[in-house]
Amino acid sequence: MGAKQQLGPIVFAVDAAYAVPLATALRSAAENNRGAWPLDIHVIHEGLGEETKRRIFDSLPANSAVIQWHPIGTLSFASGFSTRPGVSKMTFARILLPQFLPETCNRALYLDGDILVLGALEHLWNIDLGEAVIGAVSDYWLDNVVSNGSRAAGDVRVERYFNAGVLLIDLAKWRAEQISERSLEYLDRFPTTEYSDQDALNVACDGKWKILDRAWNFQFEPTQVIARLALEQKLAIAHFVTNVKPWKSGSLSPNAAFYDTFRCRTRFALTPRQRVQSGLKRAGSRLLARSALLRAVWSCTKSAMRAPTAQRLRE
Repeated sequence: MGAKQQLGPIVFAVDAAYAVPLATALRSAAENNRGAWPLDIHVIHEGLGEETKRRIFDSLPANSAVIQWHPIGTLSFASGFSTRPGVSKMTFARILLPQFLPETCNRALYLDGDILVLGALEHLWNIDLGEAVIGAVSDYWLDNVVSNGSRAAGDVRVERYFNAGVLLIDLAKWRAEQISERSLEYLDRFPTTEYSDQDALNVACDGKWKILDRAWNFQFEPTQVIARLALEQKLAIAHFVTNVKPWKSGSLSPNAAFYDTFRCRTRFALTPRQRVQSGLKRAGSRLLARSALLRAVWSCTKSAMRAPTAQRLRE
């Protein structure tokens, strides 16, 4: 890549449901990259109102970032593509990422919204990609599955499989290799592919990506604790890849408190009442998870509560 470049455009793609994690991710990036202020942030979005955008921007330290908002309008192009439960259609927006950046940009860093930045991104930004189109971290589970040929017939067939939550992109090579077009072509052929755009990007970039150290996209399993790993393994980006998200009310994630150390400094900090409600939900979920008897009682209780309502509706 030659001489080092200043940390350039960092791109996110979110909808309104991800306002809180976006603000938190941006706060963590700003606090851990003071030497690169103002950060050049681009947010591809759908459904973020002006008030929400203002709160997200105001969640950052003064003068720490410039945010450009890119409404995608509609994801009608992806209407026929399926996603896993709980995954937004916005996941397909990253396929179109180069369209939202100037032609003069020669590289970009894409980040999912469900991350925390724990280190300086300049070191990632200046990694030499050589002839690769992107730099990425192998998927902690799917890479082994694909490599062992364990996925069902008709699914992705690639040499190695990366997680698309953190992508260092050579934009010129991306355009030259027509990665967007080839990804969409794959999705047209396999609209129900299990991991949506991530599968498509893996096929389009097969043999054209550089494996990065997992510290740049450390994919947390629900039981792993960030505080025990961040320092000893020098994690730079923590990625919450499962449905156990630490910002959800009542989340059983062991990283909920750690995550809140960043969230509490945003304009989306939990109120005292919300903290109490979340704590009660968490306690109840733990009790139910530990006791089959309690689960059975709770199931019967809910059925009993619903019965009178159903009776009234029939009357």
